[in-house]
Amino acid sequence: MPARSLFCTLGLYVHVPFCARRCPYCDFAVTPNARPQQITDYVAVLRTELDGALRRHAVTDARPISTVFFGGGTPTELHPADLAGLLNLVREGATLAPDAEVTIEGNPETLDAAKLAALRDAGFNRLSLGAQSFDDLALRTLGRQHRAADIVRVMQQARAGGWEDLSLDLIYAVPGQNYDAWCETLQRTLELEPEHVSCYALTIEEGTPFGRRVSNGTLLPLEDDAHADLMSAADAALGVGGLERYEISNWARPGRESRHNQNYWRGGDYLAAGCGAHGHLGGLRWWNERDTAKYIDTIIREGAARVGEEELSPRQRWNEIVMLGVRTREGFAASTSRQFGLDARMEWNGALARLVEQGVVSDDGDRLVLADNAFAVADAVAARLLV
Repeated sequence: MPARSLFCTLGLYVHVPFCARRCPYCDFAVTPNARPQQITDYVAVLRTELDGALRRHAVTDARPISTVFFGGGTPTELHPADLAGLLNLVREGATLAPDAEVTIEGNPETLDAAKLAALRDAGFNRLSLGAQSFDDLALRTLGRQHRAADIVRVMQQARAGGWEDLSLDLIYAVPGQNYDAWCETLQRTLELEPEHVSCYALTIEEGTPFGRRVSNGTLLPLEDDAHADLMSAADAALGVGGLERYEISNWARPGRESRHNQNYWRGGDYLAAGCGAHGHLGGLRWWNERDTAKYIDTIIREGAARVGEEELSPRQRWNEIVMLGVRTREGFAASTSRQFGLDARMEWNGALARLVEQGVVSDDGDRLVLADNAFAVADAVAARLLV
């Protein structure tokens, strides 16, 4: 059994791979336009994996599950009864904390008032909506099936239905996007008063339709300077709107930070189920079969679909805490390195002092925090603090 994490929180990630179609920028583990029978089979084997994993873990770990995250894909492609059944398995197979954050991702075109009510009744208490943009032209460029009006409709239905923790995902640096259009998206976002907003720069991956179009010159990505301007606009607008930046790509109203993601960023433990899902316990990381059809077959034959794992060394674990902690508003404590048998301040050998002198990192004697004006160079700062 791997060593216990430094942090007491235990999370759970459940992956649902289904989408109506694959967006041209997406390289996630998704299955577009799945047959109804494949969806039925997937839910059945996911229940098998999830039930077994929870029950085996409960034997050796009494911690309650504090956060649950149904991601994808588009989890709301499933029938609410299937989603409710999966969440009930969590309650039956492990202890779910009374104040657990239970998030479901969804796309606007898959949601209506009735489904939102069913999901809330099932126990989901946080909705992460894949809005991406309030610019219909940008939505078409991204291959999204919804339009801006659908986002407004779902947010209004969710509020009317009693949802109190709503998050909007946005994408910026879309090819052809201009500064004014992005500012309009930010303004329309704030008008809906979400508790949480994530803003991600479009990443163009090899092997995706966008990647091929960039390679052949038919799609021009935005320049890095434009990226920086759009991110600065987001930080300014969301800050004025009462959301605080607590991670490079995430803003929240006080107390509405994503607890599930914070657990990742702090090096915490999380169980995982579903195709392509990754889990982590006390330095042991593992991952499941990514292909949906192979995942189903493997679960049927073997009861599990783990295809790889790695035991992180103490140095690797500490470096991950540095790389992720630098990206967050809370930063990270240098003294934590001693729990990995390291002394980070000695290993840095003056690198930290230079970063403090340059004004990109603050140091209170233990906790290190990236300066407000240094988010754009977070990766470079982290690279200088690896040991």
